Amino acid sequence: MPSQEFRLFTPGPLNTSLPVRQAAGRDIGSRSPAAIHLSARLREEILNIAGCDTAWSAVPLSGSGTFAVEAMLCSLPAADDHLLIIENGVYSARMVEICRIHAIPHSVLMLPPHQGIDLAQVERALTQTPRVTHIAAVHFETGLGVINDIDGLTQLANRYGCQLLIDAISTFGVLPLDYSAPSLCAVALSANKCLHGLPGIAFVLVRKRVLATHVTPRTLSLDIRAQAGALERDGQWRFTPPLQIMLALKQAIDEYRQQGGRHARYQAYSQRMAHLLGGMARLGFGPVIQPPFRAPLIVTLAPDPGIPCDIDTLNAFLFQRGLVIYPTKHSTVNSFRIGVMGELSLQDIDDLLAAFAEFTAQAALAPLPPDPLSLRPAL
Repeated sequence: MPSQEFRLFTPGPLNTSLPVRQAAGRDIGSRSPAAIHLSARLREEILNIAGCDTAWSAVPLSGSGTFAVEAMLCSLPAADDHLLIIENGVYSARMVEICRIHAIPHSVLMLPPHQGIDLAQVERALTQTPRVTHIAAVHFETGLGVINDIDGLTQLANRYGCQLLIDAISTFGVLPLDYSAPSLCAVALSANKCLHGLPGIAFVLVRKRVLATHVTPRTLSLDIRAQAGALERDGQWRFTPPLQIMLALKQAIDEYRQQGGRHARYQAYSQRMAHLLGGMARLGFGPVIQPPFRAPLIVTLAPDPGIPCDIDTLNAFLFQRGLVIYPTKHSTVNSFRIGVMGELSLQDIDDLLAAFAEFTAQAALAPLPPDPLSLRPAL
């Protein structure tokens, strides 16, 4: 294993700044005034980044973004509600698995994973299943790098009187949502994506009117209403908070502000993605997903015909150089994902491109494996 630090071109966790990592090196008591103040500060910061008004509450939870998604799905729909899950990738499929495990009444609309949500098919599903009260979807499916039209889905939900539960884990802080829309009910997010924090804390943004309704709990530690109630009563978590991770997130948000916030981060990601795609195109690699369904966060790439590239060999080659990408399987395409989020620079992109150039040059010079037919004994 290489001794150098890794540069992570992945969906997350991402590369973080040294001050963010250093911020996690302090110990504070979980019941201390400092901890209470830190929780309140982070909740307020998350609301400000979202652009929410006072109708919303930011409820923190220990764990990854999936913890927030599971908490959202388990806590908010009542026993007599019915959830329509729009499945067009691995993370919306995870929503389906959560609902099956917890026996949450739901239907599934399966759509192609290589393109965004088809709103006409969603509307057809709503007319065919009139009992739907909630719709769940993922803002950006990082499994392939597919953006979904949540604004369009919001307008559709407004017309049909449904509440939206959105996984915005990989987009929060860069791609906006319309929190003024009546149908938007809750949004799950994580610290270790576009906010460039450390993994271990997640949030669910929930409308306060939804928190005020009574629903029989399906879970103990992931009960959003109970967690929100505890924080409102005395500012304290029900269970031990991830305080070091929270300190790191505070530092990450400070840096996010200093760097210009959402618009500046979006521009930085866009510049990196354009630089990456231009360089990869020159090396013979192109995106699998069409432009209307891409966002400057993660892209799935595949070699052009005639470009030698074994994904497992490529992954090992890059790993030995401290460069980490995520292999993926998309149908029968020999493909992989590259992300441009986190604390990366254009020089990091250039270093990755140079490694790809070295790999493809070596692969082109490697002798071809023998033809199996030529090894057969003569009859």
